[in-house]
Amino acid sequence: MIRLCGILCLVCASAGTGFYRAHRLREDVRSLELLCGWTEDAAACIRHQQMELPELLAFLASHPNYRRFRFPGEVCRELSPLQPPGALWERAILADSAVPASARSILIGLGNTLGTTDCEGQIAALTLYRHQLTQALAAARETLGTKGKLCRSLGLLGGAMAAVILI
Repeated sequence: MIRLCGILCLVCASAGTGFYRAHRLREDVRSLELLCGWTEDAAACIRHQQMELPELLAFLASHPNYRRFRFPGEVCRELSPLQPPGALWERAILADSAVPASARSILIGLGNTLGTTDCEGQIAALTLYRHQLTQALAAARETLGTKGKLCRSLGLLGGAMAAVILI
């Protein structure tokens, strides 16, 4: 009886691992979708409200759609005239677990340009980086389509194989 319970736990753990990995792929896609929207909203704020970088970050940090991302709030809190915003931005991006790995280098590049030019230059930079995020989103969706099923199937089959071996 204990042996069967152990085998059942092993099967469930293996299946859970596969489903968790597929869930992480879905979360990466969702985060990339939100980051694309984040850049659109940032460009709209700059274009229509002429927001400066601290105001923009405070607005986006408090926006309900983007609360999963901690980096705008962290940069806004630590922003000072003595420290370059690019270094704060990079540190905050790397520390934010909600930012997918495929978007980190893109967002670090954005942080190095945001707030350094006039409004039109910032809008152009946001458009460029939104395009790069859109490409990363397309790649993540493709990965989800192929690897999502694979992860779930391997988790279930790995658990079933372990059960057959142990029985």
